[in-house]
Amino acid sequence: MNIELEDLDALSIGAAILGTGGGGDPYIGRLALQNLIERTGPPSVIELDDLADDAFVITVGMSGSPSVMLEKLVDHSFGDAALRRFERLVGRRADAVMPVEIGGLNSLIPLMTSCLTRLPVINGDGMGRAFPTLDRTSFGIAGISAFPVVTVNERAEVAIVEASSHERGERIARSALVAMGASGSCAFYPMTGREAKQTAVKGTLSLALALGRAVEASRAVKADPFEAILGVAAAASPPIEGRLLFQGKISDISRQTVGGYNIGSGILSPVDGGEEASFSFQNEFTHIRQGERLLAVVPDLISFLDSETAQPITCETIRYGQRVTVMGFSAAPHFRTPDGLAVTGPASFGLADDYVPIETLNPPVAGHAAAPA
Repeated sequence: MNIELEDLDALSIGAAILGTGGGGDPYIGRLALQNLIERTGPPSVIELDDLADDAFVITVGMSGSPSVMLEKLVDHSFGDAALRRFERLVGRRADAVMPVEIGGLNSLIPLMTSCLTRLPVINGDGMGRAFPTLDRTSFGIAGISAFPVVTVNERAEVAIVEASSHERGERIARSALVAMGASGSCAFYPMTGREAKQTAVKGTLSLALALGRAVEASRAVKADPFEAILGVAAAASPPIEGRLLFQGKISDISRQTVGGYNIGSGILSPVDGGEEASFSFQNEFTHIRQGERLLAVVPDLISFLDSETAQPITCETIRYGQRVTVMGFSAAPHFRTPDGLAVTGPASFGLADDYVPIETLNPPVAGHAAAPA
């Protein structure tokens, strides 16, 4: 399939829902992608099953602090600069590109790459959501190396990282990124078509598009967009557990940029009385708790949406006084395994909570996926 101009709003909305507050502001990427489509024509998307086993696949995206990305325009060169430098480094041309994550801006960067190179984009990614570090991928969990990691900033400065482990590679790449201005485009995780089919989270671009279209359709007829989102999640293959977790107003928010990450926490006051909810984020939302009761925690998805429009809210744009509806979704199966939880579970983010699936924490209520607090 092709991604046309009329798809961009829906795709941006859906990608931001799956992005769990991170992945970069999709509005910035949407404008850049729109401009490219008008100049070059639409990018093409292919299914994983249509990929040749011996194809050479490279993942591409943006890395850095989402707050910093708000201050910099996304240059068109960000779509292909890292990929072309990677190809020169390894001496082989890519046959397809894939998002490293399906979140916000990072779902759109590969489509920009496709516009510039005419390479197809794979309908899948390495997270099924957004995570803040390069080691938290389905690829890495399966044993595929991320290296070399090639990062290019807006000055065309290049950092190439190879390391003994993904953890050390993340530290080194992050340090270089801070010196490069805390944001840049990346190419990494080279793999074969067979490896991509075995390890990627499938169908996430089409899922993001379906989620965004459901929100747009609900707005058009003044229906409940949150129920529409839950319906799309339930109809996914495999089905995604979705829950309405909390509705309230942001009554406190604190954030800072530390080591290239957007780190913070906040408080939600319920609209109709009751206990407040607290939440935290590291580029993406990591947990939400109402009083002593845990509502959701990584690797499950936590998304904040405007209560009136269902427009997703990123961690860098959330502000005091916003009325929000918090939704939660089950993580891709890759991340609920012991190996997956070791790198994406609560302990990996410094949280004291044990991981409990969102559907266990929030049993369904008759007639609803879950009632908001």
